[in-house]
Amino acid sequence: MSINQTQLNNLAAQQQESTEQINQLLQQSSDALTCGPNCQKQRKSNLLHQEYLNAQANIETAPVQLQQAEKDYYTYTQGTSGYIAVRKNQVTKQAAEAVNSATSTFQSGVDSAATLIDTYDSLTSTYDNTFELYKKYLEENAELQDQINEINTDTFTNDRKTYYESQGFNKLQSWYKLFKWIYIIFVVVYIIGFIFIRSGYSFKVKFFILIALILYPFVINYIVVFIYNGTSRLYDLLPENAYINLQND
Repeated sequence: MSINQTQLNNLAAQQQESTEQINQLLQQSSDALTCGPNCQKQRKSNLLHQEYLNAQANIETAPVQLQQAEKDYYTYTQGTSGYIAVRKNQVTKQAAEAVNSATSTFQSGVDSAATLIDTYDSLTSTYDNTFELYKKYLEENAELQDQINEINTDTFTNDRKTYYESQGFNKLQSWYKLFKWIYIIFVVVYIIGFIFIRSGYSFKVKFFILIALILYPFVINYIVVFIYNGTSRLYDLLPENAYINLQND
């Protein structure tokens, strides 16, 4: 039977594998002869320590491997009691860090609460002052509104008063014009009668009456003022009780 190339390749690969296994056994035998128990222990310790360091580097992606590598390393190098002591120190350290973190967080919360209390007191004081100022403004606005209402009332009253005074003045002006024309007509008629009509009065009397009529518009104001002042002075000279009695009568 002939042997093909594939079989030859397989036989060559098996021979190569056997050679590698023999070399590995020879290497192990040589290591066992050249490295005693202490050397082997140190080599195993170094290997586990390196795995521990590698696991630390990959702690974010392999925390379980880190814990297992840590346990294997300290158990092999220091025994179970040594690993327990290491874990105890780690737990104690983590507990202290947790206590410190909780204390810091609690103190920060206390400081924040104190700040909030101070802020609340400040806001309360500001609110009270603002409310007092608001009430003051309300009272001032109410007073101003009352004053505005009084001014409006006075203005309305003054406007009405001015309106009535204006009406009265216009009526007086109308009467004044009427009396003025009556006076002019009367004077003109008197002059015509003085010239053309004979009467039982003498010329001097009629002339004196004419002069009086002409002077009347110029002196009547002084006469009225004189009479008014004289009456007021006479009123001031009267006793107060006498005036009251006269009113009662």
